[in-house]
Amino acid sequence: MHKGGWKPFWAALGAALLVLLPLVGGTVLLTRQMLRQQWLMQTAEPQRGVPIDLPKADDRMTLLLCTAGEQPGFVLFYLNAPQNAAHLLAVPGQLTVPFGGGEASLTQCYAAAGPARCRQALLETLALPEDTLYLALSPAVLETLAARYGAVRVSLSGALTAEELDALGQSPSVQTFRAREASDLLTGLDADGLLPPSRRAAARAAVWDAFFRQNFELLPATLPEALRSQSSALLTDFAAQDYTLLGDILEFLVNRAAVFQSDALPGAWDRKAGTYTVTEASRAAVQTFLNVSPTEGQASSASEP
Repeated sequence: MHKGGWKPFWAALGAALLVLLPLVGGTVLLTRQMLRQQWLMQTAEPQRGVPIDLPKADDRMTLLLCTAGEQPGFVLFYLNAPQNAAHLLAVPGQLTVPFGGGEASLTQCYAAAGPARCRQALLETLALPEDTLYLALSPAVLETLAARYGAVRVSLSGALTAEELDALGQSPSVQTFRAREASDLLTGLDADGLLPPSRRAAARAAVWDAFFRQNFELLPATLPEALRSQSSALLTDFAAQDYTLLGDILEFLVNRAAVFQSDALPGAWDRKAGTYTVTEASRAAVQTFLNVSPTEGQASSASEP
């Protein structure tokens, strides 16, 4: 009897285990999955909605670019990552600026004292930011830097009238220029003096605008290093960290799909005297270039002693 009594016990125990073991195993597996999901959610939670690598207030740069030669060209760039601003302003070489206790054209200032003095003169004339940098390139260096990007496709019809283009032998349709060809065109416009300075500056702005629009996505990774490679041939006040800053700002602007806005500095042209002077329209253009509203600009002027 005693031996026979164990058989129902073991049979019942075996049946119970057959039922319980899958339930226990399934519960353990489900618990592990739930814990893992909770851990993943807790790990990801702090990153939700938090922007990565937002630009800082000092991720901005104002730059005077001078293309050297017998007829130097002048372009101002304003790059501001927090404002998502990418602006350029072509400045006529005939602009009257303070120089040597008197006045001279920006071109004469460059010939006599170089880009650093031009920068200082424009700070006084156009009220540019004090931290404006300058960079001067010879035609040969400019051609070397631009060669990696290929030709630029540009239409001058937005800068010059049909009559002006016809007189210059230029087409109103989109044209393709290599760096040397574009440089020769712009230099020729300044040398022959057929067009008012504002129109020449507008043509220069159109060429640079086309270059930056067509190559914008390439610039963060290539332009700072290209400038570093030519640093011994540059006239500039760039420090080592400025090349890195330029790359960072360009990367922010590219990632945020900024679009270049270009203009030419308006002014009063006295053909007989050969002078191009600042007007209210000039000051308004500079405010737009620097992303400063008229109200802010007026308040700033009113606060000056």
